Amino acid sequence: MDRIKASLGARKDATPQALDPADILYSMPTVAGDALAFVPPDPSAAEDVPAFHEDDWCQLEFWPGAALAAVQRELTAYKAFEEAHRLPQGWSALHVRHLVRPVLVPGPGAVQRLADPFATLPGPAPILTTASQALGQVVDGFTIRPSSDVLLHGLANASGVIALGAMLDGDDLQLSTVFAELHAAFGLMLVDWRQQFVLVAVEPGGDFSIWRP
Repeated sequence: MDRIKASLGARKDATPQALDPADILYSMPTVAGDALAFVPPDPSAAEDVPAFHEDDWCQLEFWPGAALAAVQRELTAYKAFEEAHRLPQGWSALHVRHLVRPVLVPGPGAVQRLADPFATLPGPAPILTTASQALGQVVDGFTIRPSSDVLLHGLANASGVIALGAMLDGDDLQLSTVFAELHAAFGLMLVDWRQQFVLVAVEPGGDFSIWRP
């Protein structure tokens, strides 16, 4: 990266220097591998559409409890990958998750049924961005705002809801409450890929059952 800094301060007539791709580090170790499609957002409504960086898509996400074994295998493999590629200033490689997504909530009206426990309505598909531009609005996407500090986002098709991520902006107790509601209603668990753990269930006494690789 010193070579990049040096080139930025060089004279305009300086000879460009070659950069070894191995010198470029990733700022995060894992991203979802969903093949998302995008459409341009409606300019008249774009200000009201949630927008966030593409790398944040489904970093926190819900999975059916029946998929625990598959998630455990992926998290175990990812933990070894992350440790092997971790450097002081970032990661030398990127782990892209290509898990087959099962249906989380089946059938027509699945997105509204997800919103019902929170007495709210589904919102528009989110706009995903890069560091320099907006990619567009996610095709077949949706958002749900279950509380002030939690935004749910995901994908739905004719089969039902097939992806459900979460973003937290503040009070983590709100996310715990959302998890408890969705676990009770649909048997979902919550996976935190970056922190490498799974909220599996809510115990009879109210404590969470947690799994870590």
